[in-house]
Amino acid sequence: MKFFSCLLAFFSCSLTLAEEKAGKSNLPPDPFSELGEIVSAPDYPVEVDRTRGSFVIDAEEGKYQPGSHFANWFWTMKAERWGNYFVGLLYESARPKLGIQVKIGEEVLKSYASRTSKRSMHEPMILGTAYIPKPGDYPVMMLTGDQSNVPAFQVKGLKFIPAPENEILGQSIDGEIVLEAKTATTYSEMMRYEPKPEKNCLGFWIYQEDWAEWIFDVSTAGEFDVTVTYGCGNGNEGSEVAIFVNDQTRKFTVEDTGGFQSWKEITLEKVKLDVEGKNKIAIIPQSKAKKAVMDIQKIVLTPAS
Repeated sequence: MKFFSCLLAFFSCSLTLAEEKAGKSNLPPDPFSELGEIVSAPDYPVEVDRTRGSFVIDAEEGKYQPGSHFANWFWTMKAERWGNYFVGLLYESARPKLGIQVKIGEEVLKSYASRTSKRSMHEPMILGTAYIPKPGDYPVMMLTGDQSNVPAFQVKGLKFIPAPENEILGQSIDGEIVLEAKTATTYSEMMRYEPKPEKNCLGFWIYQEDWAEWIFDVSTAGEFDVTVTYGCGNGNEGSEVAIFVNDQTRKFTVEDTGGFQSWKEITLEKVKLDVEGKNKIAIIPQSKAKKAVMDIQKIVLTPAS
């Protein structure tokens, strides 16, 4: 009997190998067999400072008021410039979940803070975005669902990170990609988006270290012309500016256009966007000739003919 069992197993194994060689098998198909390597757009050829323009209000700077079912934190936040910010909670927690509500001026953000790990406790949990309409002092209040100054849950502070003021439109049906000033993230201490209709630009560019970035989706890859719309006047021409498109660099020297809102279009050397999906552009001054670099209204990528 043992002999016949071994013989049956031998024939079953032989049959399975024969089926696999013939392209037939009773094994389920590999669900990941058609997935190729994920390709990402290359990084900039220079290091960039994405911490510029961010600031933190520490827990020690605030006033804590405990409660049996809730607790409050109070701060006075000093904003140096207006603009849109991601608001992130810095904390450590051993609890599964705790309700959080933050009020900044008239903006109210709500979320749940989950348990942290050694890896996540140093990164802020983004609650949402808040718009700061002008520089100055703002009251900030945080309400938690239970005590938040105990070993099981400790608030470290709130972090404010520059955020774009509008979402970037996708690539159009004709392949054009329009990157407006209001869709840029401004890593800056002074430069910011100016919303007045006659401006609608990135302005107050008085620090060379301030820079802007657009992260956008490409649905049809290819070669593109790069057109920059900018303004400069009052004898402030002469600054050198670099446009970084992924790992490609294009530079130009700012000219006097007759005024900061007298717009001029310049077309730079073509760039290749080989990766469909996330791509990025940074505009970074390389030198500042006078009081201000320029105002930027938009960057347009047009498929090259």
